[in-house]
Amino acid sequence: MSIFSQRLESVMKEKNLRQHQLCRMTGISKSFISSYLAGRFSPKADKLAAISKALGVSEGWLMGYESSAKYSYDPGNIAKIPVKDHSGKVVAHRPVVYAGGDSSKLTFYICTDRDNFPHIKQGDLVLVHKCADFQQEGYTYAIRKDGKITFRTHRFNGSVLVLSAENTAPTIYLDDYHSDIIVMGKVLEIRREMDKEENKDEQRN
Repeated sequence: MSIFSQRLESVMKEKNLRQHQLCRMTGISKSFISSYLAGRFSPKADKLAAISKALGVSEGWLMGYESSAKYSYDPGNIAKIPVKDHSGKVVAHRPVVYAGGDSSKLTFYICTDRDNFPHIKQGDLVLVHKCADFQQEGYTYAIRKDGKITFRTHRFNGSVLVLSAENTAPTIYLDDYHSDIIVMGKVLEIRREMDKEENKDEQRN
């Protein structure tokens, strides 16, 4: 595998992105993304720029240039994002540092269920961009249902809104979701602390 394919794969795993999601974010076909990940060839300048922008990493880092930082950001934009529990209450002692620009509409939610395991695990911090409605089909959103924050990927089946989880958690079918579901925002990234065994493996490598 090339450095580009290795780094593309690593940052996609870091952000819990799948190929079809990166395709939607960049406008690049799945066959090209698959070829990049397999190391068959590297992207041309326009596609590299699109991938870099979508993933929030520098083009130089993706291509393996040692002098290039992974993330490019203005230190003046560093902010502390509030962390909220499954009920939406702020966990006062756990703000998270964020350096991605405007943070006014961002919140981290702590995942407390296994509905989307292993994509989202219990204890993961899920970064959500506040919005009042579902904006893009096929993306994961934070929703409030029965007073609890959970996460679902949405699509439409005719006029019916379908909210699905990764595993055996029940799929939600709604004709009028406004009466039952409150949209908290779109999931941007997932942060996960390594457990002890993962940490040992990382240190060995």
